[in-house]
Amino acid sequence: MSALARYFLSQHWQVSGSDNCDTEIIDDLRRFGINIAIGVNPKNIKRDNDLVVYTAAIKSDHAELKQTKVLGIKTKSYAEALGDFTKKHWTIAVSGSHGKSTTTALISLILIKAGLDPTVIIGTKLKEFGNSNFRLGKSKYLIIEADEWNKSFLNYWPQMVILTNIDKEHLDTYGSQAGVVENFKKYLNHIPKDGYLIANWQDRNSKKAAEGAKCRVIFYNKNKMPRHKLNIPGRHNQLNAEAAWQGAKILGIKKDAALQVFGEYQGAWRRFEKLKPNIYSDYAHHPTEIKATLNALRRKHSKQKIICIFQPHQADRLTRLFPDFKNAFAGADKIILLPVYKPKGRELLVNEKTSLNLYMAIKNKYDASYCDSFKGIKKYLNISNQKNILVFMSAGDLDSWLRRELSHFEWNKI
Repeated sequence: MSALARYFLSQHWQVSGSDNCDTEIIDDLRRFGINIAIGVNPKNIKRDNDLVVYTAAIKSDHAELKQTKVLGIKTKSYAEALGDFTKKHWTIAVSGSHGKSTTTALISLILIKAGLDPTVIIGTKLKEFGNSNFRLGKSKYLIIEADEWNKSFLNYWPQMVILTNIDKEHLDTYGSQAGVVENFKKYLNHIPKDGYLIANWQDRNSKKAAEGAKCRVIFYNKNKMPRHKLNIPGRHNQLNAEAAWQGAKILGIKKDAALQVFGEYQGAWRRFEKLKPNIYSDYAHHPTEIKATLNALRRKHSKQKIICIFQPHQADRLTRLFPDFKNAFAGADKIILLPVYKPKGRELLVNEKTSLNLYMAIKNKYDASYCDSFKGIKKYLNISNQKNILVFMSAGDLDSWLRRELSHFEWNKI
């Protein structure tokens, strides 16, 4: 939503908005002159508004959304608004259950390096974009991170799709893995005949979704694991880089541009982000992502103890994938579990699993602890960086808490 706000602002619209609470991203938007109210209030919707764009995370009975109907104001969901842009540009959509943000960042930076000057809408902040999730370009190219939650991607009409993988994710939307694959297949049929699909050969769900695609299909990861010279660790990032390169190559970009980007890229906000020499923040919230991040940390810090502090995101995901979560932490020496982060409007479960349930299920297999609040994990910041690596994993508010703590922490204690 914030990237879309920046886009409208770049097109000389007057932009305002509202949210539940103040965040770092909202502070950034305010610095650009976007007025943002905190709290739900129908008065935030003005009669002279030309368009209201809303997140699919809110329900139809949301007071501000209802007010748009009272006033007769045109509305679009985020996905509908972004979908309109994809019809006006030569769009590259990076899709998949995992790796979207990193792959989007890499192909965007490669196109910029090659002088193709794309407009970019991405799901994380990049230092190369001035710590923004949006870049305005002057060419025909638009690069977007295409999320599948709530079937958002069915609104997009790209000329190229880079498909990283398909996993058991967003089952609150799709019900089953088969449902996920079937909807990816529908989405891939949006690519025109003269368009391109770039997909991971060794991901069987991606191959299933690609069956019958009417566009040109290019598979990567067919033989050997790619070995690009990257600053960001992990086998999964090798695959992300290869996917980005395959997309760039189709556009006639020389390998030198990709190699320069691979050598310079330091990672994105909350994606294996090093906050201090021994402290990382990572967005991992799915068992596959947890495994990949911990395995990458283990290879990078083979002689140090890895402490994973994990805040599950959504009770729905924890409940549906509970057996997978129980086996996701083998790469850590110690696990500390926090209560589940519950986004408003998306938790309506009966007999839902909790972090305490997960702790009870893994405590005999791993060195695990349970903390019922952030206060209980504060002590872990005061740990020698010669012996311990701390990784804070969360798609919720753990990252914001961590950054606030680090901003005034007395590092001379270490």
